[in-house]
Amino acid sequence: MKLPSLLGHSAQLLRLVEQSHRPADAIVSEYFRAKKYIGAKERRFISTLVFATLRGRSAFAFCVHEALPAIHHEYQALDVSGTDVHKHRQTSADLLFHELALVTACALIGNYVGVGNIFASVEEALGVAYTDFEGRMIVIGEAYASRLGIRADAGIQFVIDVYNTWSSLAEHAEIILASEQFDSAPHQEILAQRFAIPLWFLHAWQEGTVGYGDWFAAIELAASVLAAAPLVLRVNTLAADRESVLAMLRRDGINASPGKLSPDAIVINRRVNLTTTNLYKQGIIEIQDEASQLASFALAPEAGWRTLDACAGAGGKALHIGVLQKNQGTIVASDIEYQRLKELPSRAKRSGLSLISTTHLYDNHTEPYALPHRLEHLKDACDAVIVDAPCSGTGTMRRMPMVKWRLTPEATQRHARKQLELLQSFSHAVRDGGVLLYLTCSLMPQENIAVVQSFLDSHSDFMPDPLFPHLAHYGIILPGLAHDAPWITLTPALHGTDGFFIARLRKQDS
Repeated sequence: MKLPSLLGHSAQLLRLVEQSHRPADAIVSEYFRAKKYIGAKERRFISTLVFATLRGRSAFAFCVHEALPAIHHEYQALDVSGTDVHKHRQTSADLLFHELALVTACALIGNYVGVGNIFASVEEALGVAYTDFEGRMIVIGEAYASRLGIRADAGIQFVIDVYNTWSSLAEHAEIILASEQFDSAPHQEILAQRFAIPLWFLHAWQEGTVGYGDWFAAIELAASVLAAAPLVLRVNTLAADRESVLAMLRRDGINASPGKLSPDAIVINRRVNLTTTNLYKQGIIEIQDEASQLASFALAPEAGWRTLDACAGAGGKALHIGVLQKNQGTIVASDIEYQRLKELPSRAKRSGLSLISTTHLYDNHTEPYALPHRLEHLKDACDAVIVDAPCSGTGTMRRMPMVKWRLTPEATQRHARKQLELLQSFSHAVRDGGVLLYLTCSLMPQENIAVVQSFLDSHSDFMPDPLFPHLAHYGIILPGLAHDAPWITLTPALHGTDGFFIARLRKQDS
């Protein structure tokens, strides 16, 4: 498949993702299932380009804004009546005019924006290698023009204008960072455009409540969520050790390396389908980000514990905690979403775990902040309760980039109110001396430290419990974690993981 067609498919898929509130990966899978003629190499390029465009969307949109008017005039003025281009225009190009410009900009300047090695993706898809940027620019410009049905030199001029706009934006951002002139509203807008992040995200991160406290750290965090996240596995250590699994993966030609933080993690930097392998079918590996694995280590469960995973979802953490409890004790995994929870029993069986049971929470509370009816028997009875609260999902922006373009400050506050309610409700299940672990996959301080502080202000029977000794028990030393700190925000910038908040609290003896 030639580059004009690849750009066209990418634009079409980008539009589908942006118009839907369903997960982007599900839409991508459906798209390729419906177009089986697209080969594996082409699918890889299209999906890479679409997700990269989404991660850096506002930066690409800024750059094409200056270049599009002339192209639009060229496109509209072109006499294509009675030609194949006319038919093509009527069926797709008019509808995808803006999306085509965005994916073309990503193919051109994606490496510079920081969304990944897009140059390599283009070269792999076309089976060629370019020795200079000018050659790549001509190829992309001609492909854009061909897909749009305009003159080749107009397409080349479009990509030149995109590149020049990007160069100017990047230069201005560097000047602002060098001069540390962050108080100016126009300067803040430039930084938000350069690093493709909503400005209110930067404000939230730099104000200090998230643990950063300066513009440089906020910018570093914004830059870190531009690149794609790696695929991370967790080894079921009841079934195998990490070194043997690494050896098996490498024998199968999969480039795998140990995780840097979790002793059970394996990192794979290229997307591969592992669900059809014996390693997965036999429960030896699970797909789980390193940050989520670290949450289970932070709990430090003991064999024989009664543990409640209150917002278990599909049960990834319950499975890991079951391994850490050596399949001894009980784990109750509950959730209101039955479609996710129903898969957990079969996953537990595959992993060789018999201590996990599931409870679907479909009933209402009899009173605010009380335990759900179906969990009332666990009141004051659990050694540990995990509240992995539903959240904005900003910690997963590298995987689900539409999150940062759809989230609003108002929605974040709604999440925070619900999170506090859940924390208060499920805390009733913690026994005296037991552990309450609060988790989110969010990078927003309103959902993290602010929720924990509000909970502690109204629950004097709970105290912060330092994370360091519990993680150190497994040989885990986290950058940025003080010895007495009871919570931490894991970030792609500092830890190389998804964004993730972990807070450990302990209930005092009455």
